[in-house]
Amino acid sequence: MLLIKNATVYTMEDEGVIENCDILSGDGKIVAVGKDAGDSVSADLIIEATGLHVLPGIVDSHSHAGGLFIRGPANSDVNESSNPVTPHLNVIYGINILEEEFKSNPRAGVTTICIAPGSGNVIGGQCFATKTFGTSIYDMAIRNPCAMKCAMGGSPKGHGRRGGEPKTRMGVVAMLENELIKSREYLNKKETAIAEGKDIPKFDEKAEAFIPVLKKEIPIKVHCEQFDMVTVIRIAKKYDILYTIDHGWSSNLYIDELVAGGGPVLFGPIGVADSYCEASGGDIALVKEMDDRGIDVSIMTDCPVYTPDLMIISAGEAVRCGVSHERVLRMITVNPARAIGVYDRVGSIKPGKDADFAIFEGIPAIDMAANVRYTIVDGQIAHTG
Repeated sequence: MLLIKNATVYTMEDEGVIENCDILSGDGKIVAVGKDAGDSVSADLIIEATGLHVLPGIVDSHSHAGGLFIRGPANSDVNESSNPVTPHLNVIYGINILEEEFKSNPRAGVTTICIAPGSGNVIGGQCFATKTFGTSIYDMAIRNPCAMKCAMGGSPKGHGRRGGEPKTRMGVVAMLENELIKSREYLNKKETAIAEGKDIPKFDEKAEAFIPVLKKEIPIKVHCEQFDMVTVIRIAKKYDILYTIDHGWSSNLYIDELVAGGGPVLFGPIGVADSYCEASGGDIALVKEMDDRGIDVSIMTDCPVYTPDLMIISAGEAVRCGVSHERVLRMITVNPARAIGVYDRVGSIKPGKDADFAIFEGIPAIDMAANVRYTIVDGQIAHTG
């Protein structure tokens, strides 16, 4: 058993922040949280955390860690450029956990990430949620699939620039809607055949992959910014499916539509050059208005476009821009955990949840010199600093 003693604990639950708090965990799960919670137990490992601050393990809701190699061949293993519509592909098969971009997550206190295909296709394939520490990506994965990656705007138009399709935003939307329509027809025929005891339709791997989306078990996870966000909301409403807006740059221009749509916005990464074509408007200050208006907004890195350290840096910048400390910590824990469908396991500190913690010296997102002393994943020390 692992016992963390005398810490300042940000539970991200109704208990809020607990001073001089103990956290007891065993078999990878949180057993008890509170003052003197571990006094009656003989723990295998004790971390004396007086003066330290404990967060739930940080959750990055949009990453390509281990599959998109900035320092290597362009777009490596997350963009299957042979076809703009590839819902049947699963990005887990392209992830190398030994890549530096993947291994850097625990050093930043990031314990759970959602790895998505890239944005080169209209429909890129299936995303999955995984822990950031372990020996096998298949054992580390905690929800697969957790979303279906799609993309609007300039990125998938790259097929058109190479002589294929789509060439325009019109073509992008037409391809996505066409796949939704075909998949809905396939699902209806399959369900009718089962109900009537008849032969089911010939297996269609692309349509099968879309069934969890049509049943609202997972969202479409859509790379989009600017007015493309409104397009995504309209498509989701038309086909009665869930969605997340990923990037969300210039969200202030479409705030009313985002509020009415009701879906999460996974904002970032910050630091894109202003007026850089459609990728402008990456000001972290925009998360304040979204949060104030009730949008479930998260901060993300797009790793390895930016390193996992950006999670805390972005959170600190949001505080500087007027977001309360409590609210901004939700943007890197609770909110992203909900957006990728793993809040039952991670995102807050309470008994029964996974024993994932980011332990800081200094107050994260307030103290500029705050650093990660320990990262704990499933009750195991994944990083010490």
